[in-house]
Amino acid sequence: MIRFQGRAKILPIAILLCSMTSTGLLAEETNLEGWPIPDLRGLVPYSISIQRVDGIEKIVERFRMPDGGHVARISGNGKVFAYAVDRDLNPPIDYLLLDVEGFGRFSKKLRSDETYSIPDWVFR
Repeated sequence: MIRFQGRAKILPIAILLCSMTSTGLLAEETNLEGWPIPDLRGLVPYSISIQRVDGIEKIVERFRMPDGGHVARISGNGKVFAYAVDRDLNPPIDYLLLDVEGFGRFSKKLRSDETYSIPDWVFR
């Protein structure tokens, strides 16, 4: 299960992204140029959740994809820092893309059972 590890709390992403699935990636993968992010143009979120986490306003927007999967766009303080990608409607998610440095490059790809910290740049 991917968990947000903020400054003082760990939140299971499964709570935030219920009904996402896994393909069993072997380990965290890094692509310094950034992994391609899902194209959400023209899509309207079917669910939006907002909560306060470690002093930031975190928003999770969930979108149904034309191919039958779905994606969650995750932001904090108005800054998009992750995308959770799922190809079907069954938990857990396939993978999560994370922008570690805040430059719009989603360079980390995590499987559903890995944990990560909310990037420091989101708190600034």
